[in-house]
Amino acid sequence: MSTTRRKGLKETVHENGTLLTILTAVTILLAVYSMPFGRTLKYEFSEGYPWMYDELIAPYDFSIEKSDEDYQKEVDSLRNSFLPYFAMDEETGVRAIAAFGRLFEDTLSKVVSPTTFRRMTDRLSEIYSAGILDSEGERILESRDYLKSYSGNNSRLVNKESVFTLKTAYQHLTENNIPASVLELDFDNFIAPNLKYDSDRSEADLKEREEQISRFSGRVVANQKIVDKGDIVDHYRYQVIKSYVDIENQSNGINFRMLSLGGNLIYVTILTAMLMLYLFFYRKDIISSRQKLLFLFCCVTLFTVCTNLYIRYGNWSIFILPCTMQALMLRIFLDSRTSFICYLVSILISSVCTPMPFEFVLLQTVAGFAAIYSIHELTQRSQIFRAVAIIFCSYCIVWIALQMMQLDDMKLIQWQTFIFFGINCFILLLTYPLVFAIEKLFGFTSNVTLIELSNLNNPLLQQLSYNAPGTFQHSIQVSTLASEAANAIGAKTQLVRTAALYHDIGKLANPPFFTENQNGVNPHDSLSYEQSARIITQHVPDGRILAEKSHLPQDIIHFIDTHHGSGMAKYFYIKYRNEHPGEEADPTPFNYEGPDPDTKETAILMMADAVEASSRSLTEYTEDSIGNLVDRIIDSQVEEGHFTECPITFKEISQVKVVFKEKLKTIYHTRISYPELSR
Repeated sequence: MSTTRRKGLKETVHENGTLLTILTAVTILLAVYSMPFGRTLKYEFSEGYPWMYDELIAPYDFSIEKSDEDYQKEVDSLRNSFLPYFAMDEETGVRAIAAFGRLFEDTLSKVVSPTTFRRMTDRLSEIYSAGILDSEGERILESRDYLKSYSGNNSRLVNKESVFTLKTAYQHLTENNIPASVLELDFDNFIAPNLKYDSDRSEADLKEREEQISRFSGRVVANQKIVDKGDIVDHYRYQVIKSYVDIENQSNGINFRMLSLGGNLIYVTILTAMLMLYLFFYRKDIISSRQKLLFLFCCVTLFTVCTNLYIRYGNWSIFILPCTMQALMLRIFLDSRTSFICYLVSILISSVCTPMPFEFVLLQTVAGFAAIYSIHELTQRSQIFRAVAIIFCSYCIVWIALQMMQLDDMKLIQWQTFIFFGINCFILLLTYPLVFAIEKLFGFTSNVTLIELSNLNNPLLQQLSYNAPGTFQHSIQVSTLASEAANAIGAKTQLVRTAALYHDIGKLANPPFFTENQNGVNPHDSLSYEQSARIITQHVPDGRILAEKSHLPQDIIHFIDTHHGSGMAKYFYIKYRNEHPGEEADPTPFNYEGPDPDTKETAILMMADAVEASSRSLTEYTEDSIGNLVDRIIDSQVEEGHFTECPITFKEISQVKVVFKEKLKTIYHTRISYPELSR
């Protein structure tokens, strides 16, 4: 049993006021920190689509920056047309010709005439004068027709076809009228590459030429119209707008940045303070619950910061963000009004950073409203799919309406935005698995979990039906009464229905000691009234222990603790007083430890439990007897102050009475007597 639930609402609100202040301050600081400082122009525009904003006039002269694609095309063109440098090594040819001469003097003169020798020497000179490429040079020149050859300080432009490779040099040396005896010689020692690729010089020259390529394609003068509303953003306009936006976002001075920071701080503080005041004046029950308070501010802070950071650093459309996930998560665990207020605060904080603030706020507000009211109580997975479909339709309808108000032709609508809406809604499907993560993290209980627990095949309910069948039937009847009453006054029907099934599980510790489970033998006959009262009242702490052992949610355990409140086992107390007249009786052994109900739902269960149990003792079931019983039981609970800390009103209690009377009359209606067949 949590300490917060044992205390009054005012006391817990006062204690959690400090936590509320801290959470508000943290939300403000993180939201402001995630927002861009200084001027931020971030228009939402695409090439080939209309300009959606007002007329844009250049306030000063600025250069038009080339797009990365255009600049890269120029760089690639330069690289493709660049002529690499090759160094000519003249000494290689001199050494090869000298070696060939020595070979002639030693051996070749015996088989080759001087004329043939001179012809081959001339060919060697031609080859080395033109240049011989190695394998690397051949690879580099595969896609080029020319190269730059240099020797010393002299360079010249050379056609690739005029230089030799090792293969073509050998062919040129040995072609036409060369004796067969000469061809048998090995000429590898006389043909060597003398034209080698100079990577350092080539890369240095290429880099210098690349640096000379301008990043700008033109200039805009002050007061020149850049684009008008409705104009198609062609490639040129796209680059002009992008250049202007980049310059504006980079030109913020320190004074402007500080002013922007101060403005963001004031703006976020106002909106967050409005949320805090809303909780203080209208939802003190949330302030009194640390779990709900932490969850609420975690949602607001997390979604605001994520949205701001995406706007600040993301390159995709802002409409791809699943902002409505926050609305869905809040609605599943909180009421619709609080969910909408929190969601709206997050959207308004983020809107100042968006390129299309009006469109962003309108789209997200309508979609968030649709998300909140499409899920009243999450009981089935299909509800998430239905909610996502409604959100998608809301986005599309509002976007088409906005486009129709701004464009002259429906053909100009930015249809690609619908793709972003689709991705947005696809991400929203993650809401369902996140529900279980939030349940574990914050200790909440969703309706999906409640429905699973209300399955009568649950092991704990099966054990109750076998070992305490009377209590099991009593619990089912209480569940019926309580859920009908909860539905009538707008309380959480599923929570009450499920909790009623488990509220008496503590009776499993001693089933025969409770009248609904007895069969002719009453074990209380051999006990004192104090002992009997202790056994009866002990079923509440026994139920809590069993529930915790079975890992039931805290919300269900709270019903077990409060379904008798701080009431008394009156049967045994009155019996004791009657047998001890004139004595000052100590009520402590006869009292339940409490606490009293502190929510509408726990109050309804307390009333339903007492009314259903007492209704079994009626001798006749008439409209008057049932009505008098319901009035007497509930009025006595009110008079004893069991609902002092509960937000239920007298009007709602009257409605609960009406429901109980009608249901009990239906349950205990008199059946007609069937006639006997006369013979």
